[in-house]
Amino acid sequence: MKKKGMKFEPKRITMLRELLQLSQVKFAEKIRISQGALSQIESGKSQISLDTLRNLSNELNVNCNWIVNGVGDIFYDEKSQTNKVETQKIFVEVKNEDLAVIPLVREEAHAGYIEGFEDPEYIKTLKVYQIPGFENGSYRLFEIEGESMIPTVYPREIVICEYIEDKESVENGTLCVVITKDGIVAKRVYYYENDKKLLILKSDNSRFKTYSLESSKILELWKIKGKITSVFIESGLVDAKRMEKLENDLEMLKKEVRKLSDK
Repeated sequence: MKKKGMKFEPKRITMLRELLQLSQVKFAEKIRISQGALSQIESGKSQISLDTLRNLSNELNVNCNWIVNGVGDIFYDEKSQTNKVETQKIFVEVKNEDLAVIPLVREEAHAGYIEGFEDPEYIKTLKVYQIPGFENGSYRLFEIEGESMIPTVYPREIVICEYIEDKESVENGTLCVVITKDGIVAKRVYYYENDKKLLILKSDNSRFKTYSLESSKILELWKIKGKITSVFIESGLVDAKRMEKLENDLEMLKKEVRKLSDK
């Protein structure tokens, strides 16, 4: 079912992108949405938002009436700059209910993602979700497997990640999802001071060893910006059980003290 937003002809977005000779990733960056959101728009699975229309107009000088209604030239010329402002007013009262959509990579899909992460058609097969606060940028959702990042991230938790274009720009200690041919892992990333080509990957769980990895072997690097979890509920139950046990132990201790006092 299509999401609410501005009705339009999806083929016009694809036509515009191909006319500008831009990949989905580069085009999405220019209009400040994720590649996943653009993929959904081009496929007709998602309507286009008011903010995205404004970005098309402001960043690429595109005629919004052409995008929505197929009316007029694709691009504004100098004479029509005054009409550009008036055209935008047509859409001002439309509610922006269309958040960017973010593809989710489930634990069981990790192997498939490693093979198809560069294939737009594969990315389209992933389920997508809308998350407030993550409208602009290139994002992915990854389901975490393993216990190496406990207590920061627990198994089966879903982390919200932003794509890192320049791997060497990452600050030491940044929590990241690292994609290599061998797997998808969450780690804290560090660089050797004198060798930016070698990364140190550290776990928050002390039971897991720290290891190094050549940066050239990294297929993608994603910075963890947040997570979706229900673990805090389970943790609350664990804390309650611990408290109950502590109270029982304390009561038993009191009884033992009373027995000693009676003697």
